[in-house]
Amino acid sequence: MKLLRLFISLVIISSTFLVNAQGEWCASDQMLESYFDANPEMRAAAINERVEQLKNQGRLSINKMNGKIIIPTVVHVIHYNGIGNISKAQIDDGIRIINEDFSKLNADTSAVRTVFKPYIANAGIEFRLAKLDENGNCTEGITRTNSYITFNKRNEPKSLVSWNTSSLRYYMNVWIVNSISGGGTGTILGFAQFPGFTQGIRSTYGVVVRADEWGSIEAAQGTDGRTVTHEMGHAINLLHTFQGSCGSSCQNTGDFVCDTPPQFDDNNNSCSFSLNTCTNDASGGIASNPNPYSSNVPDQLENYMGYGLSCLGMFTDGQKRRMLAAINGATRIAPIADTANARLTGTNDGYTAAPCIPIPEILAFDRFVCQGGSITFAEESYGGPITSYSWSFPGGTPSTSTQASPTITYNTGGNYSVTLRVSNSTGTDSLVLSNYVHVTDSNSRYSAFNYVEGFENATSFANDWVVINEQVTTGDPAWQRATFASKNGSSSLWINNLSGSYVSGKDKVISPTLKMTDVLNPSIVFDVAYRRRTSNSNDKLNLLYSLNCGATWTVILSTTPAFFAYDNNSQTSNFFPTQGNQWRTVTIPSQFIPGLVKNSDAVKFMIELEHGDGNNMFIDDFRILGQTVGIEEDRSLEEYLTVYPNPAEDIVNLTFLPKESGQVEINIQDMLGKRIKSVFNGRMNSTEYRFQINLDELPKGVYFISVETAGEVATKKLIVQ
Repeated sequence: MKLLRLFISLVIISSTFLVNAQGEWCASDQMLESYFDANPEMRAAAINERVEQLKNQGRLSINKMNGKIIIPTVVHVIHYNGIGNISKAQIDDGIRIINEDFSKLNADTSAVRTVFKPYIANAGIEFRLAKLDENGNCTEGITRTNSYITFNKRNEPKSLVSWNTSSLRYYMNVWIVNSISGGGTGTILGFAQFPGFTQGIRSTYGVVVRADEWGSIEAAQGTDGRTVTHEMGHAINLLHTFQGSCGSSCQNTGDFVCDTPPQFDDNNNSCSFSLNTCTNDASGGIASNPNPYSSNVPDQLENYMGYGLSCLGMFTDGQKRRMLAAINGATRIAPIADTANARLTGTNDGYTAAPCIPIPEILAFDRFVCQGGSITFAEESYGGPITSYSWSFPGGTPSTSTQASPTITYNTGGNYSVTLRVSNSTGTDSLVLSNYVHVTDSNSRYSAFNYVEGFENATSFANDWVVINEQVTTGDPAWQRATFASKNGSSSLWINNLSGSYVSGKDKVISPTLKMTDVLNPSIVFDVAYRRRTSNSNDKLNLLYSLNCGATWTVILSTTPAFFAYDNNSQTSNFFPTQGNQWRTVTIPSQFIPGLVKNSDAVKFMIELEHGDGNNMFIDDFRILGQTVGIEEDRSLEEYLTVYPNPAEDIVNLTFLPKESGQVEINIQDMLGKRIKSVFNGRMNSTEYRFQINLDELPKGVYFISVETAGEVATKKLIVQ
């Protein structure tokens, strides 16, 4: 039990210094502190324990397989319709990196400073993807789960899938997610559950890390994958190098490992080798935790358990002893690293197995095509090698295929399903995607003149509009009709956006095809009801268009709550509009609509909510306004100038259509007429020009956008919030 007591004591001490960390990207300490907050009796018990060294740290006897400790590993990829779904190649690359780091095979050990090179350790630990799952079935050590819980959660992904629920086989769980909720001063890249304390049940033990931090290829944003090495260190009982700050002796401060010099704090993720934040580096040391330093030395910024991501390259001998002690003790990691467990999980040397049955998967969103057009299909199946494909395409030509990536033509309008079967010598599995292909009939288009969709009729909405990102699991948000709220009539379109679970996710609803050439000077108008959940809610409401039946999309409008929220207040309970002043009318004037859209007789529009931890959103009365073709009127220069959105926060869009070719000057002026910013000064042809202006350098206030051309001057007020 001394291992348990030691761990508790060290974490209690370390939590005192957590507030000093700058730009935190590792949330392991935060998670343990949350556990203590929820279980105060455990904190009290821990505080009463005396910090002591592990008695068995210097005399370990651990079962090894050919000189290595094997850690059977399973990587659970949590994605949403492909967002955050990394490839097998990227997973393998991440495994390669941590194995090199734990075995001292990383090339950048050469960059470690001379004073620390004698203490670089080969931990003799190897992570291997499991070949047998909890039930003894064939696996490649990878699971894939489609869920919105990939966005901005902490422990919640663990409730979806975990492989430590069995009492027979044990694994190091890794959960790959798109993003992790914050709580500190930086972006959280990953966190781990420590092994020596009953923080959570066995099924929660392991590492959570962002998809762009695993490995060094493809979706990985970093170049070295060291976030995972750092978190795996925590999972095997290593602390931050700055955990206990400075102090009286090396065994009671820093990370409590004497060949890792004490360090005051995380040094703002610095790799400045001149840093030396503690002076007690040569103080202390005992037989099981020897101190190799006879004088003060710099901070060991190269250590994997620090925050200097760009200069990491080593574990120490003392850290190795600490990890081996955890593996040799009554901890979560001990049964995982047992040699018998390697045989049960198929990770022992020499294990061979038949190929696993492949698992079919298609990650592309709903597919759109014009009548008579073709779609090339691709699959992202996993789990085992594929020797044969069998596709089924009702409504398509050909209607079946055995190719891996077939091209199918659709000659008749409608919505069609797709079936994929994948096989090998071990077996077959299949996937059915209902109403996956949307074919636009060339005759099924509406005139845009006086077009209004009030979402009053359930049948016409279901037949004409297409909802994308429909619920993957019960409770996921999706655009749907609301019969309990409206600006006019009795119904509207709404999405349940209150939960912060879906931050960064996007939900979309697509209009029928509209003939825009029926309208002169069209404007797009719709009503929005929305309220923030907190003052930091940053949802985006986007409007996009497609000229090719939905195959590709272009943004017309992208706005933040400052533009579409009906007031500046926030509401933590469900927002439902109950009065007319809770609706705001959004108008996209003709000048802001691209000419390609106005001159097309087959346009689709997409309303898209990009979740930003806000509240519910409602849309009503989507309409196209304008004149019948053939009517034109004289227009002032101001009517050719559009400023949008206005008021604006960070970005404002400006469009201008000169009446005739000639010299044009566009400026932003203050209230006194002084030019603050030049937008354009040169010759323009008689065509639409669009500008996106960054307002970051402008203080909040009132400005004027001035356009001067051919002796005419036009100004429009701009409010910067």
